[in-house]
This record gives sequence, C-alpha cells and structure tokens, in this order.
Amino acid sequence: GVGGSAGGDGEDAFLRRSRIPSRYAECRIDTWLPQSARPPLAARTYCAAWPPEKPLLLLTGNRGTGKTHLACGIAHEVWAQHGKVAAFWNVQSLLERYKASYDEDRATERPEQIDRAIDAAPLLILDDFGAHQDTKWSDPLLYRIVDTRYANGLPLVMTTNSNLVDLAQRIVSRMSDARVAVFVQFTGPDRRME
Repeated sequence: GVGGSAGGDGEDAFLRRSRIPSRYAECRIDTWLPQSARPPLAARTYCAAWPPEKPLLLLTGNRGTGKTHLACGIAHEVWAQHGKVAAFWNVQSLLERYKASYDEDRATERPEQIDRAIDAAPLLILDDFGAHQDTKWSDPLLYRIVDTRYANGLPLVMTTNSNLVDLAQRIVSRMSDARVAVFVQFTGPDRRME
C-alpha cells in the first residue's frame, strides 16, 4: 500500500527506500531559508499536484547554495502529500553502480535491472549532475534516463553546479523545454561555509 508519513518507522522506511543520504534526512522545503525566495516557492508548486504539471525541475547554482537540501525536501513533501517514494541518486554513485553491473564475474545485478528500477521510480532525483566525468558510455546512459523521463512526462528533479553550457546539449534541451520543465537558479554564498 501507500506509506503515509506517520512518524518513526514509516520515516525510516521512507529514508531507506528513497536512498536520501542521512546528512539530508531532516531537510524539508520549510527548513530552506529564506522562505520568500524563488527556490522554495518553485518546490512547493512542483509538489502541489501529482504528477506535477511540469514534471522536470532543474535546480542549478553554485555549490553549497541549498540545491540538494531542497531536492530532498521535495522528496519528503511528495511522500507526505501523495504517498510517492522518490529515488535519490548522486549521479557519480549511479554511474558506479552501472559500472559494477557490467562486470559479469562479480556483478550482483544487470544494467537492465537498474534501468527498470530507475524508470519505475515515481520521482527520480539526480543529484550533482555534471560533476561526473563524461565518458563514451556515461553520456548515452544518462541521456537515456533523462530522455525516458522527458518523453513519458515522468517526474525528475536534477541538481547541478555546472554551467548549462558545460552539460551535454541534448540533455539541456530536454531540461529547459518550458512546456514540461522549470528551471530554478540558486544564488548566494556557500551555506556550508557559514
């Protein structure tokens, strides 16, 4: 059934299933300050209806400006309001998991299984997109993930420190299609240094 947000055990199960890192377990849209800024307003709008009217949300800005905090806040909100469990993936970790699946001697899962799990996630969060090294195999793989979400109107939240010009253009074109995507620029100092 659908897990509500009823305290203790439910919260632990949610964090386990969504893969939200423990460092971000307490992050909520409401704890992102200032509340009057555009990022939390955009996050609330994204979570208001399910699925979101515009399923792709790109959070971009310098490191330490609160993008991952807000992405995890969105995951909590979507679970609390709509009972949907997000899948949180740091892009580098996701690529390492795929890489491990290609090693036929030691792999515990096949790449197709990872594809299926990612495609089945009601909400996919790709954190720190662009921090990975683009390779011949990672670029098409990440493009497939983004394009599947784009083509099927499946919810995707992506965070990046990268300038959009540094990202693969075919991914940028999907994530900046104003008919289905919302783009939120984060500004301000590195919050981690304060």
